[in-house]
Amino acid sequence: MKDHGSMVASPHTAATLATALPYAVRAAVSSPDSTTTVQAINPRLATSAAGWLKVESSALCGTDLDLYQQGLRHPTVMGHHVVGEIVSLTPVMQWSWDVEVGDRVALEEYLPCGRPTCAACLQPDVYRFCPDADLWGGQRRVGMLGLHEGSGLHGGNAEYMELSTQTVLHKLPRDLDSNLAAWTQPFANAVDWVINIGGATSGSRVAIIGPGYHGIAAVAAARAGGAQEIVVLGRNSRTSRDRLEIAEAMGASIVVNDDASSTSAALGRHGKTSGFDVIVDTVGLGGPALQTTEHLRKLGRLVLAGLGDTPVAEVNLKTLVRGASGVVGVRGRSPQALTRSIELLAAEDTGLQHVPSIDVGLDGVDELFHTLLDRTGPSSPHVVVRPSL
Repeated sequence: MKDHGSMVASPHTAATLATALPYAVRAAVSSPDSTTTVQAINPRLATSAAGWLKVESSALCGTDLDLYQQGLRHPTVMGHHVVGEIVSLTPVMQWSWDVEVGDRVALEEYLPCGRPTCAACLQPDVYRFCPDADLWGGQRRVGMLGLHEGSGLHGGNAEYMELSTQTVLHKLPRDLDSNLAAWTQPFANAVDWVINIGGATSGSRVAIIGPGYHGIAAVAAARAGGAQEIVVLGRNSRTSRDRLEIAEAMGASIVVNDDASSTSAALGRHGKTSGFDVIVDTVGLGGPALQTTEHLRKLGRLVLAGLGDTPVAEVNLKTLVRGASGVVGVRGRSPQALTRSIELLAAEDTGLQHVPSIDVGLDGVDELFHTLLDRTGPSSPHVVVRPSL
């Protein structure tokens, strides 16, 4: 991607681009009342499309479940971890994105404004902090724009998806396995959190709190960084146990701990006296996660990737200072992490091939959401909406 320019395709161009699509596109439309129905949408309603994507996969993330449960602002085609094939695009965006019709790409969820007055968009590595694209701000993001905007096809839970001039995308190898390709975005998060920010490298000891979607991705990132030992903490529930088994198959040691307040003690028992170079909290424990800083090695990092409701506990500042250790919060990922994610996935040595893929068609999205929310759904964290099914 060369820039995020704020150019807008003309209505005539948008209509012309849509001629490459069927007259009616099937899409799973999620409503504010937490229900989803499959609808036929006319892509020619688009007024500012810069291109169109035939969706290959739309991987489900915990953020999707949170938004769905809390109630969306508008009827929305959700899905923000999207992989697909470009079927049409304007000449300007062909140059800007440096892609061709027929290229396979992964999208980022951010739709940064690109205005020259936006401090975030002026910096190539931090456009994800653009106020327009902020999850707690403007929410101009893939899978969050309402059905009332243009065609309404702005998320991955549809056969085709509208691309805008604000779209951020990355080219994928044509032969990259489809299940691995669906890991592109969450694995990129983990690469940033565990390696780029956490500092994991060859010989590191890494602890990961939570064997969920991002926890399993973090195991893969620790492997990629050459970690000597990887420890994953989970609970004694059906889902957590199954996911811990996946982490174990990927080479991690597992620890079952049902009491969040004893997380630090559980890590201490496993880490003995050597401690960890990186501890990643993927579930948002809050205070209990901060207590684990006592188990960091010198120059270690506690990486907070989740938002917890537990009050912040006292942190032993002496331990941090004496160990030159740090606590850092993370959000999303850098574009460099996405590039690295694609390279590592293409090398097929991440361990993510051990993770079962639960593939669901558009007609199964409503049931899928409800079974995941009531905890009767699949145990595998890799749940993928595939519109072609």
